[in-house]
Amino acid sequence: MANSFQGAHDFQVDQLRITNISSSSSGIGPLRELESRIAAGAIHDSAERCDAPKCHPDTRVAVQDDLYGWITDGDGESENPRKMKWVTGPAGTGKTAVLGSLSERCKAGGVLVATFFFASWSASIGRRRKTALVTIIAHQLARYHPDLREEISEAIKANSDIFDKNLHTQMEVLILGPLQEISRRPDAPGLRGAVMIDGVDECEAEQYHDTTTTGSKSKLLPPRANDQDQLEVL
Repeated sequence: MANSFQGAHDFQVDQLRITNISSSSSGIGPLRELESRIAAGAIHDSAERCDAPKCHPDTRVAVQDDLYGWITDGDGESENPRKMKWVTGPAGTGKTAVLGSLSERCKAGGVLVATFFFASWSASIGRRRKTALVTIIAHQLARYHPDLREEISEAIKANSDIFDKNLHTQMEVLILGPLQEISRRPDAPGLRGAVMIDGVDECEAEQYHDTTTTGSKSKLLPPRANDQDQLEVL
């Protein structure tokens, strides 16, 4: 505070009121705090994925058209349209390349909401683990629509410890809750688009134990296996 008046002269302060405005416990705004919790390299067009595989022109056209058509048109006349499409295939058959190209196509068509590309090799730690999955989707949702930006910001302010919760709770608070809130409004905006998650089988388990500890801490549960965290993601 003293530095603010350093060198000042020829003035008088009759009343001085200082207000410290902070929108979160960490001193930064809720959406900035959310941004600090994401794994930016996992987004389809991140700098980290600049050399990621994409489909060559005129290749895998049928599967791309099928997926894009499902995203934009759904299941046609089906009374119970599917909300999730699971793309499977043996390792090395180009699933990531297809979804990378499809992400660009959906972005160009205005129907892309969020992406997360897991990777277990030559990737930043955020792409190898589940920690940033929900936060990065929420971050992209907040950019996708102003109403969602407002609701997600309010959700973070009302739940200051949300980033220490499990994926299920984070999903409820940061994504489902805000979507439900704006859907209740009389003038609720129509929100439709694709959220793409690639490489769930490459998600590595997080370990919350320290093998060097002794005493009571050494009695912690065994480390989780990769498939346990992958199941939690699903």
